[in-house]
Amino acid sequence: MSQQSPNKGASVHSAVLDQAIAAHRSGNMSEAERAYTTILRGSKTHPVALHMLGLLHAQRGNFADAEPLLKKAARVNPGDPHVLFNYANVLRALGKADDALAWLSKTIALSPNFADAHLNRGAILIARRELREAIAEFDRAIAIAPSSAAFANRGSAYQQLGQLDEAHDSYTRAVELAPSNPEYHFALSEVLVQIGRHDEAIGALERTVALDRAFPFALSKLVAAKRTRADWRGFEREQAALDEAVGSGVPVDPFTFFHASSSPALQLTCARTYVANVAPERGGVIPRTPSPHSRLRVAYLSADFRNHATANLMAGLFEAHDRTRFDVSAISYEPDDRSEMRNRLKAAFERFEDVSQLADEDVVKLIRQLDIEVLVDLGGFTAGARPKILARRAAPIQVNYLGFPGTMGASYIDYIVADRIVIPEEEQKYYTEKVIYLPDSYQATDAKRPIPSIAPARSEVGLADDAFVYCAFNRASKITPPLFDIWMRLLTKTAGSVLWLLDGDPIARENLKREAVVRGIAAERLVFAPHVSAGEHLARHRLADLYLDTLPYNAHTAASDALWAGLPVVTCLGTAFAGRVAASLLNAVGLPELVTRSLDEYESLALRLAHDSELRAALKSRLASHRTTWPLFDTARMTRHVEKAFDEMWRRHCAGEAPASFAV
Repeated sequence: MSQQSPNKGASVHSAVLDQAIAAHRSGNMSEAERAYTTILRGSKTHPVALHMLGLLHAQRGNFADAEPLLKKAARVNPGDPHVLFNYANVLRALGKADDALAWLSKTIALSPNFADAHLNRGAILIARRELREAIAEFDRAIAIAPSSAAFANRGSAYQQLGQLDEAHDSYTRAVELAPSNPEYHFALSEVLVQIGRHDEAIGALERTVALDRAFPFALSKLVAAKRTRADWRGFEREQAALDEAVGSGVPVDPFTFFHASSSPALQLTCARTYVANVAPERGGVIPRTPSPHSRLRVAYLSADFRNHATANLMAGLFEAHDRTRFDVSAISYEPDDRSEMRNRLKAAFERFEDVSQLADEDVVKLIRQLDIEVLVDLGGFTAGARPKILARRAAPIQVNYLGFPGTMGASYIDYIVADRIVIPEEEQKYYTEKVIYLPDSYQATDAKRPIPSIAPARSEVGLADDAFVYCAFNRASKITPPLFDIWMRLLTKTAGSVLWLLDGDPIARENLKREAVVRGIAAERLVFAPHVSAGEHLARHRLADLYLDTLPYNAHTAASDALWAGLPVVTCLGTAFAGRVAASLLNAVGLPELVTRSLDEYESLALRLAHDSELRAALKSRLASHRTTWPLFDTARMTRHVEKAFDEMWRRHCAGEAPASFAV
């Protein structure tokens, strides 16, 4: 809002108006309001009193009260650009974007060098995704009066256009002009990540947190960035800061927090805070009165209908749905990666809707037009997710499944699909969703996944023929110092052993090697597996001897891959959903003895298996047999259980019953 002093005519030089303006400027709003009101009782069209009282209401956030006052002020005094500017800003705050743009244009017509008017027009145009037009307005504002806000907004527009170098330059100028503003350092960090300058991004995040420890999501993004690179400097301090931030209501990225937290209570707090700040509920329940003979209309919502872990698990289930009873659609909001998996998924659904170019509200309209009755969200708050679609209550029943291992903390998510291991009944209180208990494991699997019959030779992947190979094909972000300590002790106590890890970020690789050396292990005993196709990845599991799980966030798809490939997995049962998944899988494939209850027990069991070749051989033999006889890899059985869950959800809804936890 513009607070420039009004031009005063002879009638304005009253003691009351001077007193009102003085009180307004000093922050004594109540006294100012009384004085402006007194003036307007005597003169209902007093231009200055109308303007200043409207501005006062706007500054308080009472935009509905401000609008009629500023509208009248603009009509009485149409030649004052500050009056028109403030009226436009109130219209913008009330969501009247077209009107706001029109009044800002009038402001600029009166005062072409009004930089803030150009700036605010640009901000409205960004919200409308008219990005080129927005940039033109920011350029005009910068030419008149360079400001950090104009550069930052221009950076946002360029970033959304994918012009990352231009976005970086604009954000850099914003930081130079306002180095104490944490918002600009944070925005710069985002684009630095996108252009692959991760060290600089970490530096920008560190500056953000140093300026404002409570800046939304800065701490969690800093922690995520460092753990992705296995940069454990300050690990314990950062962990304590994350817990403190969540406990004090600072917005933290839930997916990052689930990787770091063992507390389902804090995870619930984290999710609720995230929802309140990012995707609060915006729509009511949509009633449905189905035909008694109609198929239940189910849609799966995801960014991962592509070459992705979620698709690798779910493809078989999509294909196995009973089409005589279920009408099944895909709502995909990430672009086509043109992979074999994408093509397979397109064929698996009756309807495959690519909504990657649609705004959230348009996706909601589409889902409602399709008359979807059960909407299954496979993403939660993972990368690329769009929870605002769910927040608008796109379907009468909305379900959290598979991709996000914990509560979404949102009133608009009715159910979460689980089993009694990942969510014990006594922990339902930590979930805003009602819990659907599947009888085996909650995790879908695809029994059609082919494994090449011939694995590569060990020498082809950098493994010695006589080495004992501990395998941990998890992302570096899941590896923690306490767990790595255990792995290094296992290498110390197992002659000729190596640890086989996924290769990703080269900095992470070097950091892990350095951490091994610090613990007395030669760097060469860490072997890194490069990215290969899904089939080749499954095949190379046969070269390993034992899979070591992670905590507090287990291997999920990675554990399923290992078991499908015939490699036993040793896990430690965690205290939250994300840390109990491998235990769920092992129970469903008939190997519960590989589930330990403490890290000491985990270390002891792994060492015993490494030193007992007969026990390992027996486990591998049982796993080979159980793969085809136990429930974990029975895709058809899993699909029937999921369908029974859909039927019960819908029965309850049609009977007018509130969502409630139940077991299939």
